[in-house]
Formats: sequence, C-alpha cells, structure tokens
Amino acid sequence: MDNLDLKINEYKEDAINLLKKLISYKTVLEKYDQNSNAPFGIENKEALEFLLEQAKRDGFLTKNVDNFAGHIEFGSGEEILGVLAHLDVVPVNEVEWDSNPFELSIRDDKMYARGSIDDKGPLVSAYIAMKILKDSGFKPNKRIRLIVGCDEESGSRCLNHYFKTERKPELGFSPDAEFPLIYGEKGMLSYDIIGNENVITKFVCGERYNIVPSKAMCKLSINLEEEFSFFLKRNNYSGEFKDGYYITYGVAAHAMCPQNGINAAYIMFEFLSEYTDSLLAKFVKEYFLDDVYGKKLGYDYYDEDMKELTSNLAIVVVDNSKFRIGVNCRVPVDKQFDVITKKVTSACEKYNYLFINLGHSPRHFVYPNSQLVKTLMESYQEVTGDYESKPVTIGGGTYAREIGNAVAFGPVFVGREDVCHIANEYMYVEDFFNSMKIYMRAMYKLCK
Repeated sequence: MDNLDLKINEYKEDAINLLKKLISYKTVLEKYDQNSNAPFGIENKEALEFLLEQAKRDGFLTKNVDNFAGHIEFGSGEEILGVLAHLDVVPVNEVEWDSNPFELSIRDDKMYARGSIDDKGPLVSAYIAMKILKDSGFKPNKRIRLIVGCDEESGSRCLNHYFKTERKPELGFSPDAEFPLIYGEKGMLSYDIIGNENVITKFVCGERYNIVPSKAMCKLSINLEEEFSFFLKRNNYSGEFKDGYYITYGVAAHAMCPQNGINAAYIMFEFLSEYTDSLLAKFVKEYFLDDVYGKKLGYDYYDEDMKELTSNLAIVVVDNSKFRIGVNCRVPVDKQFDVITKKVTSACEKYNYLFINLGHSPRHFVYPNSQLVKTLMESYQEVTGDYESKPVTIGGGTYAREIGNAVAFGPVFVGREDVCHIANEYMYVEDFFNSMKIYMRAMYKLCK
C-alpha cells in the first residue's frame, strides 16, 4: 500500500482539476420534476453527465439512470462494494462568502467552495482512489461501484429511483460525514405547521429543512422601526431595517447540530413576541424559542448510543395572512416519531393551527464490532496513526442508510471544524489527499 500512497503524487493535479470542474456546476436543487430529463435541474444533470463521461474515458464502466443518479465501476465478482457520494449542494447566500462559492479557491492550505467538503471533494477523493487502484492493476474480488446521486440534500429521491432498477450493494460506505467512522445515524422527521396570522404581513426565512436559517425578513402592519433598532442594540443582535423589511441575521449550521448555529427566525420572533400581539410569535415563543431539543413541546429524548433528539425550526413563510413554519427533527429512537406527532398536534389544536407530517426515515445502525467497521477503522488508523478515536453516531443522514450494511466514513478529520452547509465551506488540501489514501486502503482491504 505504501507504493500506492506514493502514486497519489502523480494524480494530484488531475484530482484538483476534476474538483474544480465539478465545483463550477451550481448543483443546487432548482425544482424537482420526476418526468423531466433533468429531474433535479440542468446543473445537476450536466455535472453527472460530465463525471460519467470522464470516468468512461478513464476506462471505467458507467451507467446513468435517468439523470437521477449514476455509477462508476470496475472489478468483477458477484458482490458489490458501494461507495456512495453526491453532487448536489445546499443553497448559498453569496454576500456571506469571501470568494465565489462555485469557483474553487485555494488559500491558506484550504480549498474553499460550496461542495468542497460536502460532498464533491470527498467524491473526487474516492474516485481518484478507485482510479489509482485500477491503473495499478489491482483485481478486486468484488465490483467496486461509486454511486453518485443528485438529491442527497433534499431527501435522496435520486437513490430511491436508482435502486428501482439497480441492485443494492452488499456492503459499502459513504464519504459524507466524519472520521473515524459513523456507525449510527438518527432517524429524521420533518413537519409543517400552517395557520392564520394577524400582525405579520410578510415573513421570509429559510429554504431547506436541513439548515439553521441565517437570515429572517418580515414586514408588519405597524411601524416599529425605532423599537427594532433598540431591541437589536440591547441584545447585541445583528440586523437592520431596510426597504420596509425588519431583518435579522444569525449563523447557519447543519440541522443535525442546530445548537452550533444562531437561528435568525428565533431572533425575529423574540422581537415580535415582545413588541407585537402576533399570534404566531406567541406560539413560537411558547413552543420553540431558544429550544433546539424539543423540550418546550415535550418530545425531547436522550439515547446512550444516539445521543439527544434535536429540533430545527428551519422555514418560516407568511403571506396574505397565512403562515407556514417548517421543522426538522433528528430522532435517536424510532418510537419518538409518534410522540412528536402527538405533542405537536396537541399544541396546534390549542391555537387552531394544522400539523402536517411530511414523513420520516428510521434511524440507521450498524454494529460497531462488525467486519465492515473493523476493516474501515484499520484503514483509517494505518494512515492517521490515530488509535484512540472511536466510531460515533451522528444526527445527520447519509446515503449509507440506503443500503443497510454501510456506514458513513469521513471526510471530516478528528479535531477539524465541521463547515458543512455554512458560508466559506472548505476542505484542507492535506485532508483531501489523506482521505484518498484512506479510501484506497478501504477499497483494497474490502475487495482483496
């Protein structure tokens, strides 16, 4: 394996150039249309087509499944080792970035771009690892299949469609979380609450259920510009009054760890509950404000393996006296799904609001003493020399849950900040190539 590690030097330029090209595609979900030849938008389609064509030129077998997802493969054997990564990325607010989020910028030994760490960078690391093995003459006893999706950030409809016609791998990993390894992922449930509003005439906040919103904007039927300015100064909050909108600014974070962000909607509702008679603000204050664990609604829960339940108020829309708020929960045990439904329904009935369950996915769990986990841990340990760190569980959801016997494996190294879903997302250049070494070892060990 040491000789293969050295070969990475020969592929570094190709790896960076491939990542630059993939970053240039603005693969944010436009509009889902299952009957279109670009179901997740033209940029996702073109990025997938480009990658598969590049892999074909590199000597791999490829397949595009209706532009929902595709795969890149080499090797023979009955079993399949699946490596699952995605091209789609979460939206950006370009004013928050120090450089173009869709142009790879390398500075201070970091690669800045949307998708650099989630998940285009890790995808390229895995792809180049495959290429080095193939070019070096390695004959795996399984088919190594890099499965590439285009909708991981919005519900994985890509793989739901893909697996209607393609066989699920017997084992696998997804380079879309943290090292050393993720053996468990919380279940997920999203819900909406809708109703009427009496004071707020317009409210715009959030786009995705899996992001803590960093900006909230609202218009009111009364003038509170002076009070708003005082409120912001008194609490040292970031915001402004501009073009008739009251605007608050927070800090984005992944919905799996909302405690790491500052929810701009919470700041706005704190102001509204203090200075107005808004029923929606009263409701949010009673059941959501400054609570990321579901305690106010009574559905909080802690599990020894999966840790605490988290709750992210992600979306707020008010228009024409109607409102919708969207919430995403990361749930440690499946029995809590019913508890969430009952508790939120009860709270809504008190205000004559309507609860809408948007669906849930169960938790994903692979035993830490399984052969898959042991082999992947060996691969990580041999490259890093880290024999202290243990496998963990997360609140995020990855493609690993799509095939059962799979885990999330990297790319965020121990001690590194998790910068997924935030402005100025980056991946260390060193980590990009070290993860390549780890993935190459993992593929080799699992398929020799």
